[in-house]
Amino acid sequence: MKNSCISLFLYLTIQTYVLANRCEIADICVTDLSQADCGAGFVVVPNATIFGCCPGCRLDDGTETDPAEGCRPPANCLPDGRYAPVQCKGDLFTGRCFCSDGNGNRIFGQMWRSEANEMTCACSRKRHELQTQYGKLSTLHCTSNGDYEQLQCDEEMCWCAQTKTGQPTTPPVHQVDMRRLPCFSAASVGEQYLRRCESIVHALATIHREQSAHGTHFLGNPITFCDFDGSYGPYQIQNGIAYCTGRDGKILGSWQVVVSEMQGINCNCARDTILHFPERGMTVSEVCEPNGNYRPNQRAGNVTYCVDSDGYQLEKEDWPAVCLADIR
Repeated sequence: MKNSCISLFLYLTIQTYVLANRCEIADICVTDLSQADCGAGFVVVPNATIFGCCPGCRLDDGTETDPAEGCRPPANCLPDGRYAPVQCKGDLFTGRCFCSDGNGNRIFGQMWRSEANEMTCACSRKRHELQTQYGKLSTLHCTSNGDYEQLQCDEEMCWCAQTKTGQPTTPPVHQVDMRRLPCFSAASVGEQYLRRCESIVHALATIHREQSAHGTHFLGNPITFCDFDGSYGPYQIQNGIAYCTGRDGKILGSWQVVVSEMQGINCNCARDTILHFPERGMTVSEVCEPNGNYRPNQRAGNVTYCVDSDGYQLEKEDWPAVCLADIR
């Protein structure tokens, strides 16, 4: 490799409100790394290695990473410039903490901010990485706040795990012997490890494989999505319609959209309105879009304000165009 710089020390200066990390000294920093050096299936990413100081090769997962748009305060950031697994919004009364991927996108797992001191999101972050980076359909089970459940099974092997880290606490056993594990509870697990939604997904996958093997495909087959705790995901697709659904798979209200127009659907507002806020004895004051998302532009009396995809108010400098147009 050409133009390498080798030094004795590597340090990263982090300041609270700077625009980028400053790497004044880097250890073995290759500055002429090319796409050919990475090979097939990988892409060159600037500032990808050595705490964001040097270029490196990363698995191409179809997303683009711009270091200039990495994690910045007030978001919760890691030293390497990625978003921390836990991101919090709002005050101690109505605020919540959500699990996040390395790019700051919300993934499964949330908790009210006043109760989230020990929330790690380690399970949600791991499952998300397994699916997006390796295309692996994992059956690891996360709790509602993104931590690990004690009993874990994957690829027909089961073990007990620490809830915060996922570190195994027992040797793995075959799934048929999971009842022998000290963390097994018939009351919480039931007769089988996979939950209803997961069982349906596996059954549909089997049907799809059989139909494909025979050169057929029934367009009426439903498409089922599960959350990382094994419950039903926020929306389900049937007969060309995406419906917002609860954890039990039942349709919530009248929030729906045709599949051809479902891009960006998350049903956050629908679930907050019917599930999350009522469970805490509160109500949602914001208005939902017909597809179950939060409507960006909101109005309270004569006051116009804008919210993000989780329903929390945005500073005016962060308002998207749809909110700015509403006040003109």
